[in-house]
Amino acid sequence: MSGNGGKGSSGPLAEFLRARRARVRPAEQGLVPGGERQVPGLRRDEVALLAGISTDYYVRLEQGRERRPSGPVLSALAEALLLEEPARRHLRELAAAGRADDGEDTGEAELPAARLEALRPLLDALAVPALVIDRRLDVVAANPLGALLYEGLEHRDNYARMVFLSPGAGEFFVDRAETAACVVASLRASAGARPSARLERLVGELALYSDEFAEAWAAHRVYEKTVDRKRFRHPMVGHVVFDQHVLELPAGAGHRIWAYHPSDAPTAQALVRLRDLTTLTAPAQDEALRERRP
Repeated sequence: MSGNGGKGSSGPLAEFLRARRARVRPAEQGLVPGGERQVPGLRRDEVALLAGISTDYYVRLEQGRERRPSGPVLSALAEALLLEEPARRHLRELAAAGRADDGEDTGEAELPAARLEALRPLLDALAVPALVIDRRLDVVAANPLGALLYEGLEHRDNYARMVFLSPGAGEFFVDRAETAACVVASLRASAGARPSARLERLVGELALYSDEFAEAWAAHRVYEKTVDRKRFRHPMVGHVVFDQHVLELPAGAGHRIWAYHPSDAPTAQALVRLRDLTTLTAPAQDEALRERRP
């Protein structure tokens, strides 16, 4: 799969440089576009000029013939390409992988079962919806409110599938386009230079069934979430707005807790109604859901 494993003809570092170069307009770097241009973004010689390296060296980087740029060169390229901090870290990771010996995929680290079981009482004690998410955006665990938060959507085992492949996603996610872009950029950050085979399979599946995902994946945007505002049209309690907090688990192999705190009084009231539903038995809950759909 192009852009993932680094085993193609150019490699992930080259693909990242090409994609990010295309996004920078000459005027953003104080350059005069001048004449007819073949590309809307920077030309290769312009990136080389801005970074203080030879055009030939930069061309070799973009063609994958050079995969070991030094730290100062990476910093200069980051400035030339106007990379934000998550993208700068991603660039350094790609270059570090190029300097290392090629190796086989070692697989994706999983949270030990004992650690996951120890987390469950904490999740259940939280008075807000909470999920445990891994680097692949699999939903590893959820408290009852977290499970009910995404009620009605398909593919709730994985957040990316939920956003891109669930038929009702466009109605559920108020800011669907922004959410989709963040999902792709988060997966791209997780992929790095050597994604696991499981992550490659997920990206391949999403690209196969969603042209939107395939186009966004090719843009090589990188995003790391800490806190975010989420707006949903929930099938049982209507419009809700949450502040989503992302908590990294120490030594947790990239696993995170997503906790959703209500950002306004109506959402807090809706959360109380949602909490009432979690105490019902399954048949009673199904009946209550039908009655409460707005």
